[in-house]
Amino acid sequence: MSTAKKRIWIDDNPERERTAKDLGAEFVNVWKGDVQTTAEDLLNGEKPSLIILDHILDKTSTTNPIFKRGSTIAEAVKEQWPDCPVIGITNMDQIDRVDQRTRHTYDAFFPYDKLADYLQVIDSIEEGFAVIQTKAPSSAAEIVSLLSPPREEAERLIAALPHELKSSSLDRSLESPVHRWTYHLIMRPGFLYDRLWAATLLGLSDLGFSEVENEFNEGRYSGIFSTISNPRWWSGRLNEILYERHPPEPGQFSWQVGRRLTRNDPALFSRCYVCDEEFPETVAFLDTASDERHAMHLKHTVLHPSYKRELYFEDLRVLKD
Repeated sequence: MSTAKKRIWIDDNPERERTAKDLGAEFVNVWKGDVQTTAEDLLNGEKPSLIILDHILDKTSTTNPIFKRGSTIAEAVKEQWPDCPVIGITNMDQIDRVDQRTRHTYDAFFPYDKLADYLQVIDSIEEGFAVIQTKAPSSAAEIVSLLSPPREEAERLIAALPHELKSSSLDRSLESPVHRWTYHLIMRPGFLYDRLWAATLLGLSDLGFSEVENEFNEGRYSGIFSTISNPRWWSGRLNEILYERHPPEPGQFSWQVGRRLTRNDPALFSRCYVCDEEFPETVAFLDTASDERHAMHLKHTVLHPSYKRELYFEDLRVLKD
């Protein structure tokens, strides 16, 4: 008989039950129900492997405004089980109304309308928390080892750890801060590159990189919280693998050497989004309100005003006005 712990989904919209079942979660329907009692029953039971909470619980019988938000339950869960991953969901039209402090009550916060895009992420969060619980790292070096980094990156990663993860007295609430830091590591280019950054580093378009990416499998990130659907590559290993196979000529950059990887087809080579010239050196956002990014020459970009510069990480840039 399986002893696997179950996932729990608490929601006041019964129409989401099918989605919960598809995720392997027990759906707790609190439509016209008492959320406070539901929360107490949850906390008095066995710790689940993962909890999903509807952030806005306004269709219940509960009159206490505190319990009309899933974040209240999330705080209680974290008090009881700091090592239990908690994910918040809400409709797309509500997500921008939730402030950052409230979002950080959850380990992740997703729009329900696009939940299908995050299925592997949810699995990776559950699996990553379980790995941290099993490994029980007791030092900065042991935390970094969970990332399975190239040997030469270990010291820099330790240096980049936030202070709370360098403490000599790490406790059982490590899972959430390790996840937050790893998520930052995955999302901000520096140690790791996403597909666009990797292609630009190699002087290739997305099509060009797709034709050669298998040559860089040894550089793919496979540590905790990694996903197949949104891969990352160790930026240093991309360079190493490239130069091992195609030693650069004097004065050549990676985006020039990378073009030797594939056939001579302009469609496979990166070009600057702004001027359409060859060899863009960086990736930049179209504007400060957009998530759309393209390869560009540095001269067409400026530092993004919404992001601070960080040691060991790339500067985030935006198209020059």
